[in-house]
Amino acid sequence: MSDGAAIVRSKLLADKVRKEKPEGNPDLRIVVIDESGREVHREQVYPQNI
Repeated sequence: MSDGAAIVRSKLLADKVRKEKPEGNPDLRIVVIDESGREVHREQVYPQNI
Protein backbone atom coordinates (compact mmCIF):
# COMPACT_ATOMS: atom_id res chain seq x y z
CA MET A 1 0.00 0.00 0.00
CA SER A 2 1.34 3.45 -0.85
CA ASP A 3 1.87 6.14 1.79
CA GLY A 4 -0.97 8.17 0.29
CA ALA A 5 -3.39 5.24 0.38
CA ALA A 6 -2.42 4.48 3.98
CA ILE A 7 -3.01 8.11 4.97
CA VAL A 8 -6.46 8.07 3.36
CA ARG A 9 -7.23 4.82 5.17
CA SER A 10 -6.13 6.33 8.51
CA LYS A 11 -8.54 9.23 7.98
CA LEU A 12 -11.40 6.83 7.21
CA LEU A 13 -10.57 4.72 10.26
CA ALA A 14 -10.49 7.80 12.51
CA ASP A 15 -13.88 8.86 11.16
CA LYS A 16 -15.32 5.39 11.82
CA VAL A 17 -14.04 5.42 15.42
CA ARG A 18 -15.53 8.90 16.01
CA LYS A 19 -18.92 7.72 14.74
CA GLU A 20 -18.93 4.49 16.76
CA LYS A 21 -17.64 6.04 19.98
CA PRO A 22 -18.27 9.80 19.91
CA GLU A 23 -16.79 10.32 23.39
CA GLY A 24 -13.31 8.86 23.41
CA ASN A 25 -9.78 9.50 24.56
CA PRO A 26 -8.80 12.97 23.26
CA ASP A 27 -5.17 11.82 22.90
CA LEU A 28 -6.01 8.88 20.60
CA ARG A 29 -4.11 8.98 17.28
CA ILE A 30 -3.60 6.69 14.32
CA VAL A 31 0.01 6.65 13.14
CA VAL A 32 1.05 5.56 9.65
CA ILE A 33 4.53 4.05 9.48
CA ASP A 34 6.24 3.16 6.18
CA GLU A 35 8.21 -0.03 5.55
CA SER A 36 11.45 1.54 6.78
CA GLY A 37 9.83 2.49 10.11
CA ARG A 38 9.53 6.19 9.33
CA GLU A 39 6.35 7.95 10.49
CA VAL A 40 4.59 9.42 7.45
CA HIS A 41 1.33 10.60 9.01
CA ARG A 42 -0.35 11.07 12.38
CA GLU A 43 -4.15 11.36 12.44
CA GLN A 44 -5.78 12.62 15.63
CA VAL A 45 -9.02 10.66 16.13
CA TYR A 46 -10.72 13.30 18.29
CA PRO A 47 -9.58 16.69 16.98
CA GLN A 48 -10.18 19.57 19.39
CA ASN A 49 -12.19 21.56 16.82
CA ILE A 50 -15.00 19.01 16.38
